[in-house]
Amino acid sequence: MKSSLLRWRAARRGHGIAAVALTAAAAALGVSMFGGGPVDRPGRPGEDLAEQLDVLRGANDLVRATRADVGHDPALYPTAYGRLEAALPGIPAGRLPGIQAGALADLARTDVLDTPAWRAHYVCLSLEDSEDSGSADAATVLERAGLREQAGSEALAYLRAPDEEDDALTSLTTRAAFLRTSTCLGRDDEVPRAVLDRLAADAASAAQPVPVLYTVEALRAVGVRAHATRALRGAGSRMDADCVGLDPIQRAALALLRHRLTRQAGACLLPALCDSDTQTRWLVRRALALGAGAGAGAGDPPGPLPAPVGGIRPDGLVAKSPAQMGTLTATYNAARALTAAARQTHTPDWLTKRLKRLGSDPGLDPSDRVPLAMTCHRLALACGPEAEKGARAVGRLAVPARLTTENQRVWYGAMAARAEFGLGCPRTSVELPPDEVTGTVLSDWSLRTVVVLADAGCAAQAERLTAETDLVAQARQALRDGDLLTASDAVQAALASAQSIPQSLWDELPGLLEPYRDRKYPDLYGTSPGGAATADATRAAYYLLA
Repeated sequence: MKSSLLRWRAARRGHGIAAVALTAAAAALGVSMFGGGPVDRPGRPGEDLAEQLDVLRGANDLVRATRADVGHDPALYPTAYGRLEAALPGIPAGRLPGIQAGALADLARTDVLDTPAWRAHYVCLSLEDSEDSGSADAATVLERAGLREQAGSEALAYLRAPDEEDDALTSLTTRAAFLRTSTCLGRDDEVPRAVLDRLAADAASAAQPVPVLYTVEALRAVGVRAHATRALRGAGSRMDADCVGLDPIQRAALALLRHRLTRQAGACLLPALCDSDTQTRWLVRRALALGAGAGAGAGDPPGPLPAPVGGIRPDGLVAKSPAQMGTLTATYNAARALTAAARQTHTPDWLTKRLKRLGSDPGLDPSDRVPLAMTCHRLALACGPEAEKGARAVGRLAVPARLTTENQRVWYGAMAARAEFGLGCPRTSVELPPDEVTGTVLSDWSLRTVVVLADAGCAAQAERLTAETDLVAQARQALRDGDLLTASDAVQAALASAQSIPQSLWDELPGLLEPYRDRKYPDLYGTSPGGAATADATRAAYYLLA
């Protein structure tokens, strides 16, 4: 799986999110549960919503965040793995242009979805096999980007004391990446031997091939031998299983751990050379180079492999994949829109089948289990054992006793997931920021806080926090200002806090929302007037219209 689903590095978005993988996933999905109140409303819109969702269908059969094509700017992740793939033996000369140190430093400074240590990791990988990078090494590039000291400290701190809230595979992948980063920056001598021994032991007990491979290789670089004991158990039968039975990136890693590739595995891997994910292509090409491409016998020299499908820019950077991939976050928003429009029984077959495949995939990233479970629960689908694991994980999520700036992502994620499954109001205390206590307008974050409180059954707190705010007026103003998401949250907050909503607003909403309808697909909505449809805006619109 690709995109948000299966990139084996503790998380594409960096450790700050990976550390709270389950609650962060739920936080990304957390949207209003309220669908209406005891008032008269116009007939339900959205008769063609399910059919028009096809325009948001991603290449991986999940819902895309937006109808607009995205992902053509350079980014650190594709640059790192795209350059590694282009540097492999057998690639025609000239496929790997030198990387401009200034361009890479600028990208490291601005690609802020990742934490400094993760950005440093990708910078190190980007320069690993570069013969001509303007005489710059990773440390120099990171110094130029203003990240060197912060990245090194973050990596060492995690190696010494991994985040206790990370699941085992997230922790293993993060430590492997950060050990490799510390080595790249010349700071591996600051990693205690006990930390390395613990990492080796964890690699031996882990089952997923990709993080185990990365850990074994990172430890080898510092002179520590590690064994992939559990990952290699039954490896022969797993590698030769049907092609759909094991994800290509995992099959490739398994071959690399075994140092051999069978005929069946080679046949399964060959199509993945065209995968949209650069990391998958790099590992698959490495595995195929072991000697048994499709049609060859085990141990035979590989035939010529196709040239890499990705391109490297003249400055040495690689753009994000042009393939438009869907995400579980956007899929959950679409599920909420379908239920608000009472069209969940018309959920597209392609989406239902994809969710059930994910729910039956033992290789599903553990951090994807909760968002999958929330989506399947919302659509009343039985998606399989992985979704069931996600539902059980929700019950174990701890809600902080008090909401603070530092824990708001964890707090919100746990609250949203609990609300989806109706687990009741936990013991938690919430206060508005000081500048909003006596104000007449709530910030976007405060609106979302109020709504998720009520969703989770904490209606009394929701009412207390909104007592001084005219939420209906705020919703009207937001629509006039071209902000559909804030308008929807304000109305849901008003419902949550039992504020009176005049019938006139319900009567006016279809007209007020008309400018937000996608011009080509009118049952989908954009976040601003005239904008392309997005899953989040469509969800917001139907919560206003429901």
